[in-house]
Amino acid sequence: MLNAVKHSVHRMTGQLQLISGYLEMEDYAKALGKTKQTIKEMHALATTLTGLASVAMTVPQDGAVVVPHGSTVVSYEDVNVDVDRDEVRAVDKNEVLAGHGNDNPRTK
Repeated sequence: MLNAVKHSVHRMTGQLQLISGYLEMEDYAKALGKTKQTIKEMHALATTLTGLASVAMTVPQDGAVVVPHGSTVVSYEDVNVDVDRDEVRAVDKNEVLAGHGNDNPRTK
């Protein structure tokens, strides 16, 4: 599912570049046609992302979370934003409370 979303975004990026090219060449009919096609794909992407956003991600009792290299993993108690104790969420570095997260090594 996530790969399909990434491919859709990549296709739309290419289409937007193509639209820009048509506008540079003052070919407004082709730009309009490609814009309509892109809008349809954006609506489909929005529907897919709405479905993904409504799925709550939780970690099994004895499970684990895989994070990118260089990330810091902290507790829900170590951030200054509202995060439920059973919620998994990415936060910005400035949302981690001062002095917290430093004891947790960055991922390798």
